[in-house]
Amino acid sequence: MSPAQRCWYGLVCSLFWGLGACASLQMTPYDLGVALQDRGELPAAIEHYKETLAVQPEHLRARFNLAVIYHDQQKFRAAREQYERLLQIYPEHARSLVNLADIALVEGQPEQAEHLLRRAVDAEPERAYPASFLGRYLQQQGRFTEARLAYERALAVEEDALTRYRCGMLWLQQGQPVEARAQFLKAITRTPEHAPALYQLALLAIRSDETTQAIRYLQRLAFLTPRHAEVFLLLGKLYLQQGQYASAALHFWEARDLQPDAPDVERLLQQVYEALLKQHP
Repeated sequence: MSPAQRCWYGLVCSLFWGLGACASLQMTPYDLGVALQDRGELPAAIEHYKETLAVQPEHLRARFNLAVIYHDQQKFRAAREQYERLLQIYPEHARSLVNLADIALVEGQPEQAEHLLRRAVDAEPERAYPASFLGRYLQQQGRFTEARLAYERALAVEEDALTRYRCGMLWLQQGQPVEARAQFLKAITRTPEHAPALYQLALLAIRSDETTQAIRYLQRLAFLTPRHAEVFLLLGKLYLQQGQYASAALHFWEARDLQPDAPDVERLLQQVYEALLKQHP
């Protein structure tokens, strides 16, 4: 354990000291690995997970967390090794199967990916996410009817905003905006802060000339994603169309601050300035 890790360990104990809990608190290497992973200290977390697995090779959580770190770091060979070792112990671990499918897709093995996803669905039929991931894969392959059935299977198990959003995108791909809107609305009913669904609803409202509704969706998005220049640019354009020049200028400035090379922002600001000069010559 490095000096920094010992210091952090001591701090954890000191927090419990006043409660008389430090004597009974046993921070295992796995516990430290989880804490360090949460803090973003991944090299140290990896070492603690390896320490755990050296003593307890059947420790599923340590092995899965180690695999996920490697996966996120795009160390696919190392991640695959850990997922496969976990599956030797627990063959029906759906999350490992889903993540292995993701690696197979990255490595250009779509048939293997589909096989793994179907294994995941069969392994945990009472869980929604394997069927949802299978639906996403089928959608990416252009197999829309199969994708819809997979999403319906997932939603029959659990109402989920992400799956609803994926259903909406599936309908959009098939040129069905009304059905898509219905799915996006269900997504934000389930999870009001679901930003991708709100964004698609805003775009659909713009295309339908529902300017007031589009502004409402985009205002919610601006609060949820304050670093998204495109949201402020769209809001500025809508305010400009409505003749609300001061509001338009504020949003164009915000978009420019977030993304100095935002397309057309200088031209749009010039339109605002000219309109304001006409109002106040």
